[in-house]
Amino acid sequence: MREKLANILWGLVLIAAGVLVFGKVMGFWEFSVLFPGWWTLLIILPSLVSMIKNGPRAVNMIFMLCGVLLLLERNHVIESGTLGKIFVPAIFIIIGSFIIIGSLLAGTRRRYNGTQSYSATFAGNVVMPADDKPFDGCEADAVFGGLDLDLRNVEIEDGAVIEASAIFGGVDIKVPAGVNVKVRRTELFGGAKSRISNQSGAPVLYVNALCMFGGVDIK
Repeated sequence: MREKLANILWGLVLIAAGVLVFGKVMGFWEFSVLFPGWWTLLIILPSLVSMIKNGPRAVNMIFMLCGVLLLLERNHVIESGTLGKIFVPAIFIIIGSFIIIGSLLAGTRRRYNGTQSYSATFAGNVVMPADDKPFDGCEADAVFGGLDLDLRNVEIEDGAVIEASAIFGGVDIKVPAGVNVKVRRTELFGGAKSRISNQSGAPVLYVNALCMFGGVDIK
């Protein structure tokens, strides 16, 4: 649904641009694309689309803040000297808010309490857990590296939990068909994305993703 809304927004922007240009060419009205700070739209619009498509994240909110503040400054709504004073504390507030929200949500998450752990540190690692028993979860950590966790040949136990951390790295999780995925995200200059289309009645795999300058991809 969010992706559809994002695509609709892009479509409306392109239609509006086409109508404005057509009207100017036909002499119906006059307008100038080069209004003060017009280039900030190249920051604001993609940030807005990202917020609609992926939800509010620290990164897209910070870029949106940058674009809006620069647009206001170019149109003399705020002074240049005030811009720097507002920008830094605003970033701190955004990041701090996401850290607090992530901590509060952590108490409501399903947690993995087992001992199975996989990692990739300053290197790549491909892991294929044994298929002799149902998979009930694990810890998957990538720090300055890439971890490929392949679960396509194992049976996923309903309610299994993966604690995934991507810090300056990436975690790729491949799941078998017929498994639902629910993701809890704590993100700072990174992101977690599930490409799984959930189905009614299928076992659920929970992924708690911590992304700091890295990403978790579930497919």
